[in-house]
Amino acid sequence: MVEQSLKILVVYDDLETRNQIEETLRTSDIDEFRLESVSSQVIIQGDSVRNCHDVCIVESVGQRASQLIKILKALLDCPIVAVTWDSGTEVLNALHCGASDCLIRNHLTPAKLEESICAVLDTARNLDELGKYERYYLGLVENSSDLIFTQELNGIFSSINRVIETLTGHRQDEVIGMHIRQLVAPEYVDVVWSSHLGILEDRRPIKHDLSLLSKSRQRIPVQMSRHLVYRHGAPVGLQGVMRARFQVVSLRAAM
Repeated sequence: MVEQSLKILVVYDDLETRNQIEETLRTSDIDEFRLESVSSQVIIQGDSVRNCHDVCIVESVGQRASQLIKILKALLDCPIVAVTWDSGTEVLNALHCGASDCLIRNHLTPAKLEESICAVLDTARNLDELGKYERYYLGLVENSSDLIFTQELNGIFSSINRVIETLTGHRQDEVIGMHIRQLVAPEYVDVVWSSHLGILEDRRPIKHDLSLLSKSRQRIPVQMSRHLVYRHGAPVGLQGVMRARFQVVSLRAAM
């Protein structure tokens, strides 16, 4: 149950659905909220919207929904909940464009809407707290004996600790910007990429065995686990850990 008074912005294509959302809010357990509604056409035309809301609900479909979410992500500091059709493509598009959560229009209930709003607000608050631990976390990453990395949603390494140098002989700066398919042994390329796409679709962590390919073309058996990283409830990348399945002599030192 939401205890504080919320400022909610609804951006809508269809007036009837906008009324449905308002009625759903009023019959939920959210006791106090202030509702502001704006037609999607106003947003598309570039008219300004006040950046003073706790959460934004976007009712739209297709390319228009994607465009609206991207515009609103640039304008607002609050999480966005998309309301769309019962389509896997629509849901994934909304999430990939930056929506924090996605609800199906025909299955919208007071309980589901309240649960979604509470979840995205809690996630946003928790992410603010993470900044306090950034220095501590970075120290752990660099001193870990495991290979710890982050990736963009497209599979490109955005960060990796120096264990990669001991494990594979590749320099740390060489791997950053490299696609994961370039680092794994050829026989594991399809498996790794299939699991990558599976994480994006199912939004669940995954763990499996594979072999990395060292700079000298040796195979290094590892166990890899990965999960999505979120910002305002929306996936923005992946974080993972690889652990060598056998003791590995430093390839960097041997080269």
